[in-house]
Amino acid sequence: MKKNPWKTSLTAIVLGTMLVQGGMTVWAADTGSAVTSAPTVNYGLTSDIRAAIKSVAVTPTASGSQLAVTVRLYNGGTTQNRVPEHELRLQTTSGVSYTLKPSAGNKETLQPKEIGELVYMTSIDSKEIGQVSQLSFVNVDIYSYPKVETTLLTMPTASVWYGGTGAAALQNLGNLAWGQSFTIPGVNSGLSYSTVETSMQDTATGRVAVITLLASNPGEGRETVPAFRVDAQSEQKNYEGKRSEAEPVTLEAGEKKYLHYAIPVENGVTLTNLVVLSTDSFAPKGEGQGPATTLATGKLAISWPKADQEKSTAVPYTIGQPIAFDPLTKVVDKQTQVSLMELHLHENPGEGYQTAVAKFKLTNTSSAPIATPNFQSELVNSQGVTYQGARQTNVTTMLNPGLSYVVSYAYVVPQTEAGTSFSLKLLDAAAAAPYTTTIAALQTDVQKEGTDSTISLYPFDLVFNDVTVSTQTTPQLTYSYKFRLDLGITQKENVVVDNNFSKLRFEIVDSAGRVVGSKDATFTGPNKLISGVQTIDASNITTDQVSYPYTVNVYETIETPNGTSKRLVKVIKG
Repeated sequence: MKKNPWKTSLTAIVLGTMLVQGGMTVWAADTGSAVTSAPTVNYGLTSDIRAAIKSVAVTPTASGSQLAVTVRLYNGGTTQNRVPEHELRLQTTSGVSYTLKPSAGNKETLQPKEIGELVYMTSIDSKEIGQVSQLSFVNVDIYSYPKVETTLLTMPTASVWYGGTGAAALQNLGNLAWGQSFTIPGVNSGLSYSTVETSMQDTATGRVAVITLLASNPGEGRETVPAFRVDAQSEQKNYEGKRSEAEPVTLEAGEKKYLHYAIPVENGVTLTNLVVLSTDSFAPKGEGQGPATTLATGKLAISWPKADQEKSTAVPYTIGQPIAFDPLTKVVDKQTQVSLMELHLHENPGEGYQTAVAKFKLTNTSSAPIATPNFQSELVNSQGVTYQGARQTNVTTMLNPGLSYVVSYAYVVPQTEAGTSFSLKLLDAAAAAPYTTTIAALQTDVQKEGTDSTISLYPFDLVFNDVTVSTQTTPQLTYSYKFRLDLGITQKENVVVDNNFSKLRFEIVDSAGRVVGSKDATFTGPNKLISGVQTIDASNITTDQVSYPYTVNVYETIETPNGTSKRLVKVIKG
């Protein structure tokens, strides 16, 4: 039967806005080059109904092959039109014809200007399908004898997904570089996408590659992100991905949003590509036919990023400056200013590891209370070794206007870590839960301590004028200890300190290296540390012997979900 591509100006409008929105030209991000998909050709099924191929897939199964086709129909008429009775047949270049089964969800009628998608599938116990050449709508009159078959429409198949793994599976797909913008060929959508981040994350069930796409709506109306999947491939195997967003994602005109895909992979696997696949649902007809099946068709291949592309690039950062967050993040309110005020790395005598402590100042610049942002953090050295941060246990839930609050994070670091420059990544743990995505990455150096007499515990500066330790005998003939401190304390203005703030711990170490006494001191409450001379009683710890000289280790302690984190801030020799 003669093919009838639609040629009128009205057709061009419909073609550009409805049937082939996935075929528009999109400029590649950061490169200035264009990524173009060939327009989808549509054909006349009836005088009013146009047809176009969305996807054709021949994929291997355990026992043979699965054939799947999705066809898009558009009713260009002014009244409701019935889809003509038909069988959908797939023909190969060798002349073999396969009849596919229709999904129970296929529309039988189309309202005026309505678009409907018809899904077909069948499984064949053969792996020798060959190359697909065309699809046909065939009307079969079973009431005639012999039966009469009428071909309503034949459409050539320009693009077929043959599944599989390795380079052979990507032969019929468009190939993109990491970060290039793209639309999904054949999919009825004007949205464009680009890859922006990938990270390997370990979970209780194994290793997962987390992929972040930026979706953009360049059109003039609201659009919902269509169903599609992102898989990963090695040369030997395919790894299926799943979108983290459970609810439909809708973009207003000009809006951008992130999409996240989690792809479970094996340890040590070397990935070569991402594959973007459109997905359709096939529901068998009749009772007892089983649940619906998801049909996936490869549309594009994206090269796996190089090592310097797969992680967010850390930008140089100066301690105390406001942090520039990803403008699309929902974690940090636009009225909240966040600054890193301290980053220290210290050994902890007797603990077998070092502790890094980062302190962030959170300032509410608005005129009303706002929720305290809850972000996670990681410390990454120059070799890419990552240390997870533990946020302090108790954090105020609301930030009052015009005031700043301090939130601390602690990182357990091996003693072999000798680096002084780190990348500090701030993470969103909600958008792709249970996985994380980067919302800011800072390149900065750890801070050196101040003079021998001054230490900084933002928002406090402490000057130790004098520290002495004395012993006293208890009625049980044991010894307890007291600290006599002469301190100078200054506090930055408009920075709130409550009982969630870190504490100072004084530990008395005797000449044999034993901790013989300790005491925690706070910066809030009735017994808080003050400027001037004060005495701290450490009688809660006693010993049956006394040994001189003493050393006093002064720690900053932070309560985290992983326990008490200690940062050594000063050593005072007795």
